[in-house]
Amino acid sequence: MGWLADYEADLIHWNQMVTMTRRLETQLKQLGLNSQSLQYFQQNEFEFVKSSLQDFQQQIFDYVTNQCSQIKDKETFLATSDVIESLFGKYKQFSARCPMKEMGQMLLTICLSTMNLTTTVIKNALEAISFASVEEWLAEVCGQSMLSKRKTLFSANIDDIETA
Repeated sequence: MGWLADYEADLIHWNQMVTMTRRLETQLKQLGLNSQSLQYFQQNEFEFVKSSLQDFQQQIFDYVTNQCSQIKDKETFLATSDVIESLFGKYKQFSARCPMKEMGQMLLTICLSTMNLTTTVIKNALEAISFASVEEWLAEVCGQSMLSKRKTLFSANIDDIETA
Protein backbone atom coordinates (compact mmCIF):
# COMPACT_ATOMS: atom_id res chain seq x y z
CA MET A 1 0.00 0.00 0.00
CA GLY A 2 3.05 2.25 0.05
CA TRP A 3 2.35 3.31 -3.52
CA LEU A 4 -0.74 5.24 -2.25
CA ALA A 5 1.54 7.81 -0.65
CA ASP A 6 2.29 9.12 -4.15
CA TYR A 7 -1.44 9.92 -4.54
CA GLU A 8 -2.03 11.52 -1.14
CA ALA A 9 -2.60 15.04 -2.50
CA ASP A 10 -4.91 13.76 -5.24
CA LEU A 11 -6.90 11.65 -2.78
CA ILE A 12 -7.40 14.65 -0.51
CA HIS A 13 -8.50 16.71 -3.52
CA TRP A 14 -10.94 14.02 -4.71
CA ASN A 15 -12.29 13.55 -1.19
CA GLN A 16 -13.09 17.26 -0.99
CA MET A 17 -14.84 17.10 -4.36
CA VAL A 18 -16.92 14.13 -3.23
CA THR A 19 -17.74 15.87 0.07
CA MET A 20 -18.90 18.98 -1.75
CA THR A 21 -21.01 16.93 -4.15
CA ARG A 22 -22.57 14.86 -1.35
CA ARG A 23 -23.50 18.02 0.57
CA LEU A 24 -25.38 19.35 -2.44
CA GLU A 25 -26.98 15.95 -3.04
CA THR A 26 -28.16 15.75 0.58
CA GLN A 27 -29.50 19.30 0.46
CA LEU A 28 -31.43 18.65 -2.74
CA LYS A 29 -32.85 15.35 -1.44
CA GLN A 30 -34.06 17.00 1.74
CA LEU A 31 -35.14 20.43 0.50
CA GLY A 32 -35.73 19.95 -3.22
CA LEU A 33 -34.71 22.42 -5.90
CA ASN A 34 -35.98 25.98 -5.61
CA SER A 35 -34.93 29.58 -6.11
CA GLN A 36 -33.03 29.57 -2.78
CA SER A 37 -31.05 26.37 -3.43
CA LEU A 38 -27.84 28.07 -4.56
CA GLN A 39 -27.90 30.60 -1.74
CA TYR A 40 -28.48 27.86 0.83
CA PHE A 41 -25.67 25.73 -0.59
CA GLN A 42 -23.26 28.67 -0.61
CA GLN A 43 -24.08 29.50 3.01
CA ASN A 44 -23.53 25.95 4.13
CA GLU A 45 -20.37 25.34 2.10
CA PHE A 46 -18.37 26.53 5.07
CA GLU A 47 -15.12 24.72 4.45
CA PHE A 48 -12.31 26.73 2.98
CA VAL A 49 -12.25 25.90 -0.71
CA LYS A 50 -8.75 25.54 -2.04
CA SER A 51 -7.98 27.34 -5.26
CA SER A 52 -7.68 23.98 -7.01
CA LEU A 53 -11.34 23.32 -6.17
CA GLN A 54 -12.71 26.73 -7.05
CA ASP A 55 -13.34 25.70 -10.67
CA PHE A 56 -15.19 22.61 -9.49
CA GLN A 57 -17.19 24.64 -7.00
CA GLN A 58 -18.05 27.16 -9.72
CA GLN A 59 -19.30 24.33 -11.93
CA ILE A 60 -21.63 23.26 -9.11
CA PHE A 61 -22.84 26.85 -8.66
CA ASP A 62 -23.43 27.19 -12.42
CA TYR A 63 -25.33 23.90 -12.51
CA VAL A 64 -27.61 24.87 -9.62
CA THR A 65 -28.13 28.35 -11.08
CA ASN A 66 -29.06 26.86 -14.44
CA GLN A 67 -31.46 24.33 -12.90
CA CYS A 68 -33.11 26.97 -10.71
CA SER A 69 -33.45 29.59 -13.45
CA GLN A 70 -36.76 28.16 -14.65
CA ILE A 71 -38.31 27.70 -11.21
CA LYS A 72 -40.69 30.39 -10.00
CA ASP A 73 -40.42 31.85 -6.51
CA LYS A 74 -42.04 29.75 -3.81
CA GLU A 75 -42.00 26.64 -6.03
CA THR A 76 -39.95 23.60 -5.12
CA PHE A 77 -39.21 20.73 -7.47
CA LEU A 78 -38.10 17.23 -6.63
CA ALA A 79 -34.42 16.97 -7.38
CA THR A 80 -34.02 13.21 -7.10
CA SER A 81 -35.99 10.14 -8.04
CA ASP A 82 -35.97 8.74 -4.48
CA VAL A 83 -39.70 9.34 -3.94
CA ILE A 84 -40.67 7.74 -7.23
CA GLU A 85 -38.36 4.78 -6.64
CA SER A 86 -39.84 4.31 -3.18
CA LEU A 87 -43.39 4.38 -4.54
CA PHE A 88 -42.60 1.82 -7.22
CA GLY A 89 -40.84 -0.32 -4.61
CA LYS A 90 -44.01 -0.31 -2.51
CA TYR A 91 -46.07 -1.05 -5.62
CA LYS A 92 -43.85 -4.01 -6.53
CA GLN A 93 -44.05 -5.34 -2.98
CA PHE A 94 -47.84 -5.06 -2.99
CA SER A 95 -48.29 -6.45 -6.50
CA ALA A 96 -46.06 -9.45 -5.76
CA ARG A 97 -49.02 -10.92 -3.87
CA CYS A 98 -51.26 -10.68 -6.95
CA PRO A 99 -51.58 -13.63 -9.29
CA MET A 100 -51.76 -11.54 -12.48
CA LYS A 101 -48.70 -9.38 -13.10
CA GLU A 102 -50.25 -6.53 -15.02
CA MET A 103 -50.19 -2.86 -14.19
CA GLY A 104 -53.69 -1.70 -15.18
CA GLN A 105 -55.91 -1.46 -12.12
CA MET A 106 -52.99 -2.16 -9.80
CA LEU A 107 -51.66 1.32 -10.55
CA LEU A 108 -54.32 2.65 -8.21
CA THR A 109 -52.44 1.10 -5.30
CA ILE A 110 -49.60 3.60 -5.84
CA CYS A 111 -51.91 6.38 -4.67
CA LEU A 112 -52.60 4.46 -1.48
CA SER A 113 -48.89 4.59 -0.61
CA THR A 114 -48.93 8.38 -0.53
CA MET A 115 -51.66 8.92 2.02
CA ASN A 116 -52.64 8.10 5.54
CA LEU A 117 -55.67 5.84 5.22
CA THR A 118 -57.98 6.48 8.12
CA THR A 119 -61.49 5.19 8.59
CA THR A 120 -62.77 8.72 7.87
CA VAL A 121 -60.90 8.90 4.56
CA ILE A 122 -62.17 5.47 3.51
CA LYS A 123 -65.74 6.27 4.61
CA ASN A 124 -65.73 9.57 2.67
CA ALA A 125 -64.33 7.87 -0.44
CA LEU A 126 -66.91 5.09 -0.33
CA GLU A 127 -69.73 7.62 0.11
CA ALA A 128 -68.49 9.94 -2.64
CA ILE A 129 -67.69 7.47 -5.41
CA SER A 130 -69.68 4.43 -6.44
CA PHE A 131 -68.08 1.15 -7.42
CA ALA A 132 -69.82 1.43 -10.79
CA SER A 133 -68.08 4.78 -11.38
CA VAL A 134 -64.71 3.24 -10.55
CA GLU A 135 -65.37 0.32 -12.91
CA GLU A 136 -66.42 2.72 -15.67
CA TRP A 137 -63.28 4.82 -15.15
CA LEU A 138 -61.07 1.72 -15.16
CA ALA A 139 -62.63 0.47 -18.39
CA GLU A 140 -62.07 3.85 -20.01
CA VAL A 141 -58.50 4.37 -18.76
CA CYS A 142 -57.07 0.86 -18.44
CA GLY A 143 -59.24 -1.08 -20.86
CA GLN A 144 -59.96 -4.76 -20.55
CA SER A 145 -57.72 -6.56 -18.07
CA MET A 146 -55.58 -9.50 -19.11
CA LEU A 147 -57.59 -11.80 -16.81
CA SER A 148 -60.82 -10.65 -18.42
CA LYS A 149 -59.36 -11.24 -21.89
CA ARG A 150 -58.31 -14.76 -20.89
CA LYS A 151 -61.75 -15.55 -19.48
CA THR A 152 -63.35 -14.34 -22.69
CA LEU A 153 -60.94 -16.33 -24.84
CA PHE A 154 -61.29 -19.56 -22.87
CA SER A 155 -65.07 -19.32 -22.51
CA ALA A 156 -65.37 -18.80 -26.28
CA ASN A 157 -63.22 -21.88 -26.95
CA ILE A 158 -65.22 -24.06 -24.55
CA ASP A 159 -68.49 -22.99 -26.17
CA ASP A 160 -67.03 -23.75 -29.63
CA ILE A 161 -65.96 -27.21 -28.44
CA GLU A 162 -69.36 -27.98 -26.94
CA THR A 163 -71.26 -27.01 -30.11
CA ALA A 164 -69.00 -29.02 -32.37
